[in-house]
Amino acid sequence: MPKNHKSGFTLVEIMIVVVIIGLLAAIAIPAFQRVQVRSQNARLASDLRTYSGMMETYILENGDYPEDSSSGVIPAGFGDYVKSGQWNQGPSIGGVWDVEKDSYGIASAIGVHRFTVPDEQLVQFDQTYDDGNLATGIYRKLAGDRYYYVIAE
Repeated sequence: MPKNHKSGFTLVEIMIVVVIIGLLAAIAIPAFQRVQVRSQNARLASDLRTYSGMMETYILENGDYPEDSSSGVIPAGFGDYVKSGQWNQGPSIGGVWDVEKDSYGIASAIGVHRFTVPDEQLVQFDQTYDDGNLATGIYRKLAGDRYYYVIAE
């Protein structure tokens, strides 16, 4: 081997590796995002079913719906049914948990106020778990930043 011959990668070889890594990332990132959306939606559905079940129990035991409270605050008397740590952790789609009573044209609902995901994700959620229409069904977008499970009309 001659003394002045240096071993190493050429610029072309390095560029080929960078392009291959870029292509792999271009394939992997959208797949990861789809999995993340499905995971957030599945957790939201589970949490809403859990909280709606707690509200149903509250209604049966107290004869009325939980009172409306400030967003993120557990309504008076409902704290016996909800673990504050889980409530304070917040929903998978961002924002805070909220309870509505006699507002937005419904008698009672529990849901998310100030969610941070795009409406397209809510539409996907609604198509999977309800009727595909954000304005009707059990799951509804009550206002611009409020998505709720309707307990009673």
